[in-house]
Amino acid sequence: MSRRIDMFRVSVCEESVENAIKVLRSGYIGEGPMVKKLEAEFCKVSGAPWCLAVNSGTSALHLAVLLVGVGAGDEVITTAQTMMATSHAILMARGVPVFADVQPFTGNIDPNDIEHRITPRTKAILVVHWAGYPCDMDEIHAIAGRHGLVVIEDAAHATGATYKGRPIGGISPMTCFSLQAIKHVTGGDGGVLALADEEHRVKGARLRWFGIDRDLRKASILGEPIWNVTELGYKYHMNDIAAAIALGNLMQLEGMLVHRRKIATAYRHGLSGIPGLTLLTSGSDRESAYWLFTVLVERREDFLRLLKERGINASVVHLRIDRNDLYGGERRDLPNLDRFTELHVSLPVHEGISAEDVRYVIESIRQGW
Repeated sequence: MSRRIDMFRVSVCEESVENAIKVLRSGYIGEGPMVKKLEAEFCKVSGAPWCLAVNSGTSALHLAVLLVGVGAGDEVITTAQTMMATSHAILMARGVPVFADVQPFTGNIDPNDIEHRITPRTKAILVVHWAGYPCDMDEIHAIAGRHGLVVIEDAAHATGATYKGRPIGGISPMTCFSLQAIKHVTGGDGGVLALADEEHRVKGARLRWFGIDRDLRKASILGEPIWNVTELGYKYHMNDIAAAIALGNLMQLEGMLVHRRKIATAYRHGLSGIPGLTLLTSGSDRESAYWLFTVLVERREDFLRLLKERGINASVVHLRIDRNDLYGGERRDLPNLDRFTELHVSLPVHEGISAEDVRYVIESIRQGW
């Protein structure tokens, strides 16, 4: 077997390397000008007026949940079709994740299954754009508006996605992005919290660095600035090395998205009509960022074995998290998620895949499994 097509590939451009070298040679590698520049550029991409760079997407989620005011016993309606970081952030604030069902042909949270789960303890709705395909944000915001809830978006898969002509990041009060190793834009690791409200930006900036308001620090002859911390904060800030890497890669985002969408178009055309394989929904009112290309397949293990034999690495990437003991482990009334869990699998889609690779994947699948 000579051909090998990996599920993911870390993508670091030459500009990122050059940026990082400049920072390393500068003598200043903490949170500095590169972080500020990354935040400014991410505002352009996300459409948000404010962005805070942090050390992980999980940190961005935790800060968002805290800014909403989630505390002990407060509920956040969310999805189990995600990586555990989404609901870990709720638990870290001592809140309670309440899992809603997903849409059967997107994997995204189903707006029709949210409203009946709202209680007097509900504080927020935390949605995940599975695979990079935007959720039904109008319907979700309508529900939130009727009940006085805040919408938080986990856009770890969705950097560069759009919904009805608006970039993901500029729609809800808070949107969380990931700059983890295999995401569209990597900083090695890191995250960005996009915010619509300046008060949230000010408090978020304080919480990401131990609760210290850097703007209010006073110089001291003692060598350490004088400050007065009034609330618990965290060591969530980003350093200039990670920001330098992420900034260079962010400049390549548009080209990455074009390439991924070409791959997705080829998959959709080439895999259409295959018995035992169902393509997910692709609406004309939104554009996926295609971090993943997910399909539903019968006899999934046989399907994966076939691809592996042909040198193609495919993966479910994330299975539902609600079955973990941490979240109760019991079976829930989520019939669409039950079915999605049995069938979903994602095919390789990244910058390292050529048109010839895509044809090979399609031909391999069309042979049957």
